[in-house]
Amino acid sequence: MNDVLKVLSAQVTVRPSGRVYFVEGRDSLLQAGLKAGLKLAYGCGNGTCGLCKARVIEGQVVRTMPFDYPLSEAERLQGHTLLCAHSAASGEIVIETLEARGPDEIPEQEIAVRVRAVQPLAGETLLLHLQTPRTSRLRFLAGQSVTLYGGAGGVDAHATYPIASCPCDDRNLHFHVGRDGGDALAEMLHTGAIRSGETLKLWGPTGDFVLAESERPLAFVACDTGFAPVKSLIEHAMAIEATESISLDWLAVRADGHYLANQCRAWAEALDGFRYAPHRAADPGAGAGEVVKAMAGSIALPRHDVYVAGPEAFVEAAGAALAEAGVEPTRLFMAVV
Repeated sequence: MNDVLKVLSAQVTVRPSGRVYFVEGRDSLLQAGLKAGLKLAYGCGNGTCGLCKARVIEGQVVRTMPFDYPLSEAERLQGHTLLCAHSAASGEIVIETLEARGPDEIPEQEIAVRVRAVQPLAGETLLLHLQTPRTSRLRFLAGQSVTLYGGAGGVDAHATYPIASCPCDDRNLHFHVGRDGGDALAEMLHTGAIRSGETLKLWGPTGDFVLAESERPLAFVACDTGFAPVKSLIEHAMAIEATESISLDWLAVRADGHYLANQCRAWAEALDGFRYAPHRAADPGAGAGEVVKAMAGSIALPRHDVYVAGPEAFVEAAGAALAEAGVEPTRLFMAVV
């Protein structure tokens, strides 16, 4: 199994789910699967824990790094291997492994993470970039949140933020942090009390604002920093090619509410079937009604799975308006951010 050379490209079929993904370049079987949006089981990512153990049914794999997890002789004879430590050595491979079916199958984790960067996105919103150790990557689903713990000047603080990045990169985690006088951790970040190179404690993930198993068109509705989990969901939907149609409506109540408008316009310009519409309002509740009215005039809302994220007043008003517009309760997913 290991005395063969890696191929440049390979197709991997996962049983029993039947999902298919491709391994390119130097990626391991695990890395390629995560980039493709699969919810594969894993832990350390460096061959120590054994959580990514899978059985190779057809094809050949090659070891790409040494690993410490002790596979038994019986497991080796049956074709078991570690996805994190192996890559493709034949053009087609079939593996047998289980995938997470939902948030309840993602374990809670506690990780010491390093602040890689704190950068302004707009006047009152910043990007917090955290990096996990190579041996403790965060396993999460797009749309989930984590709680961060940190401190400065003898003051400890914690806050829960949705992850704004895709699970396909489980080491580099992005967050959109708005200035908020009631959030001590946000204030420390905005004032520079917590800087690049410092360490925070992360606990999570939490939340069930994740993509449902569906082939329906997707509609996303965000208000201000509610765009953070929506961005994660959109990037994940693109990675797994979940649908041919994505609609995004983003309401700004704050002056800098459309802090990543250029990213949204780039998606709309580059991708067929991607619709983006920015909106502004002084009140999130009243604005939600106007956003849904505009959506109903542009897309067939009852045909869509609809995901809504933002402040509570916005989410409640948008949910009511969407239900009135014909969106089924089981196809409506909401998160207060």
